[in-house]
Amino acid sequence: MRGKDILRLQEMERRRIAEDLHDTTVQDMVYLSQQLELVLYYMDNDVAQAKLEAVIAKNQVKRMIGGMRETIYDLRPIVFDDIGWSAAFKQLQDKLLKQNPELNIVFDIDEIDTSDGVTAVSIYRIICEGCQNILKHSKAQNATVSVKHSGKYIKICVYDDGIGLEREPAYGSDSKEHHFGLQFMRERAESLLGNMDILSDSSGTILNIQIPVLEL
Repeated sequence: MRGKDILRLQEMERRRIAEDLHDTTVQDMVYLSQQLELVLYYMDNDVAQAKLEAVIAKNQVKRMIGGMRETIYDLRPIVFDDIGWSAAFKQLQDKLLKQNPELNIVFDIDEIDTSDGVTAVSIYRIICEGCQNILKHSKAQNATVSVKHSGKYIKICVYDDGIGLEREPAYGSDSKEHHFGLQFMRERAESLLGNMDILSDSSGTILNIQIPVLEL
């Protein structure tokens, strides 16, 4: 992978982190600031209401802490070392179902060698990004994620029965959020000397990623 490609991938990761922080932590802090203003407003005139608003602010802080922990985890997931490869995806599946209980998502994950931390984390992040795209944009009812160790290749398939993509995003373009997510996945795959193909129409989307094992 060329130096420019590595820098581009790093910039994509920085952008993703910045967008996540803006959409979660920054918005939560704005809300918390407003909540604390209410506490100050009621403190002199309605102590009971001030206490109620303080409790709401306290709960908001707890949610912010949880959100920051998730962000930190996303930066460097260590769950492979903690609970193993298969359990990591079970944990991811539970998280996705918590975000959208109406989505029927099935995981079919082969065991792979996780001693190469870069490869394992990259595959995990590719799948995380694909799943988030499904949750945010596809309006799907069903989804399937598979990771298959097939001889010289690791084959990843992310499928959903949602509304599909209008078109495959132009590579390297200033695309919309879900197009950016797909570009991130493609860049990740190519960083492992692999490739990604997109099949999409009004009946759903299939992402096929193939990563050569012998080249890792």
